[in-house]
This record gives sequence, C-alpha cells and structure tokens, in this order.
Amino acid sequence: MGDQRKIEAARVRASDAAPILWMLGHAGAGQSSLVAHLVHGWRAALRPAFEPATPTAEQFAHPEELPLIRFLLTTGLRPGETYDPSEDMAFMEASPGLILVTVAAAELDHGGLRSALRTIREAHPDWRVLVAQTRLHELYPEGSGHPTPYPFTPAIALNPVPPALAAALAGQRAAFAGLADGFVPLDLTEGEGLREPHDYGLPQLLAAMQALAPELVPGLAPGPDPEEGIRQQVILPWAMAAAASDAPPLPLLGGVPAMAFQAAMVRAIARRYGLGADAAIWAALIAGLGAGFLLRHAMFWMVRQALKLAPFWGSATVGAWTFAVTCGLGEAAIRICRDEAEDRRPTPAALRAAFRNGQRRGDALHDAGRGGAPY
Repeated sequence: MGDQRKIEAARVRASDAAPILWMLGHAGAGQSSLVAHLVHGWRAALRPAFEPATPTAEQFAHPEELPLIRFLLTTGLRPGETYDPSEDMAFMEASPGLILVTVAAAELDHGGLRSALRTIREAHPDWRVLVAQTRLHELYPEGSGHPTPYPFTPAIALNPVPPALAAALAGQRAAFAGLADGFVPLDLTEGEGLREPHDYGLPQLLAAMQALAPELVPGLAPGPDPEEGIRQQVILPWAMAAAASDAPPLPLLGGVPAMAFQAAMVRAIARRYGLGADAAIWAALIAGLGAGFLLRHAMFWMVRQALKLAPFWGSATVGAWTFAVTCGLGEAAIRICRDEAEDRRPTPAALRAAFRNGQRRGDALHDAGRGGAPY
C-alpha cells in the first residue's frame, strides 16, 4: 500500500505540473474528435476519463499513468450565447500551455468566442492562441474530396480550394485578427466516402502547436512509431520520478520507491501492448536479462546507495544512474512486450542489448538536461 500511495502521489504531482491545453469552441466544432486524434484514442473510450473542472469546463489528464498534459474543454457553448471565461481562465493560470480555439469553417456567429478571447488577451497577453478551422467538408462541392496537396500554408490559396471555403476561412481569419497567433484548417470527419485522409490537416496542426507551445509536445500523440509514444509518455516520466525518489541522501530507503516506480512503468508498458499480467512480464524480463546481468546491477546499486553519503555530488550521481537504468528497463520492457504481443520470445542477448541502448539514451538525456524531451 505504501508503494501504491507513492505512485499515486507521483501521478498527482505530474498532473498538477502538466501544461494545460485549453480547448475553447462551440458545441459541434469537433473538440472531442480533435482530442481523440491528439492522443490516439477513441472518443467513447476517452469519455469516462473526463472530470468536471469548472461550471463550464471539463478536464482530462493524459497519459493516465503519469500525465504530461492536461486538456481543459469548455463545453456546451452555443452561438449567440454569452460566456464568461473567468473561471476557466483561473484554472488555466495554474499551468498555461496553449489555447486552442475550434471554429467550424461554415460557422458565421463567433462573436461570443471573440469576446471571450479579448477578455483573456487583456488579462494574459502572453498566452498563445491557435485557431483550428474545422469541418472543412461542409463547404466542399458535392462529391469532392480534400484539396491536395494541403494548400493552406502559409496563407489560403484560392486554387484548388473551393471558393466558398476560401472565403469562409479568410473571413474567420479577419474576424479573429489580433486575437490569435495562428490558424490551421483541418478536417477530422471519418466515414465520408471520398474524404481521405481522415486526419486532414492534423500534421500541420501539430507543427503549429509545437511552434507555439513546445512544452505540450511530449504529451501529444507521436508520429507513426508507437514505441516513440511509449518512450515519451511512459518511460521518461517514470524515469524522472524514479530518479527524484532515489536522489535524497538516504541510503537504501530511497531505492525502494524507485523500484516501485520502475514496476509501475513496466505495468504501463504492458498495458500499451494489451498485456495485463505484469507479474509475468517482470518474471520474463528478469529471466531474459539473466542472473549474472542482474547481479552486477544489484552490486552497482548497493555501491551507489553508499555514494549518497558523499556531500554535494553523491545524490546527483545516484539520481542520474537511476534515471538511466530506468530508461534501460523501459527499453527492455518494450522489447519483451512487443514480442509477447506477437507470441514470440526475445533472446537474452536481444533483451540485454535493448537495456544497454535504453541506458545509453538515458545517460545522454540526463547529461543534456532534457529529461522531459522526446528520445
């Protein structure tokens, strides 16, 4: 129970410190679909994770195991209605990241949103605002698909964009002039016949978000490599938590919660691959790495616990080692979980190589001071 409390406390601390992506828009503008695409999740599966944040907004922390980003979704707004953003703005003040305004391309009445943005800008002129112009297909000629190649950067191109769509997007940009730092047209509607890809404009949105708020990137869905997502969203946060718990100058005592965090990391990786028996994964991991390999690391661990007593540099050295070892365990866990999911078993040599590669990455990240950055 003690370890579980430490893990939950680490999760709460991470959630409280995670940057907030405030999504502001009218109902039907595609907020839920956009969240699902940003985290590579299903809308129906994400729904239970939303919690009330203010009388006008819900919150959602991601990833669940150790949050790197918090979504604040202002819900239920309707065109023509007034909206007081003060309570949502106060929530955002805890850890501001980016305001992402969703506006359907065909939407004409967005005076309430502009009024809210003026209030927010007056209070926090340094907050970044990005407007996502959504549901482009509603202004396509009947039977047509998305304009290709993507024609909306750096400005709206009249050809091959349908004239009605080009005029609507230009009108919205003029309406939000001075209130937004950028605009990205996109269409995430699925099952629409000719309209593929289903994530039209999403790469451009992610690029704009990275430019305006790079601190959000580790919490967002990675590219096509799912293992990068595990490294960014599972291994790195748990490695940071393990290192922080093992750094205080308390020999042996600090190592216990560090091991609990490492176990939690392996459980989280196993869940990513649809493997629920984390005890079996641990057993396979230990057996695969080999007794001699583990004995050497156990001896190193004992020596480093004693090093904590050295003034100034002792704890820092132990924290750096724990960070790198946790990255190594995470990389080995990826290898064994990936193979288990495919009904295969990695060789001990392959597991040890994965561990060493992960440990080297961890060393490099720690030395560069990039503990929260992608691999």
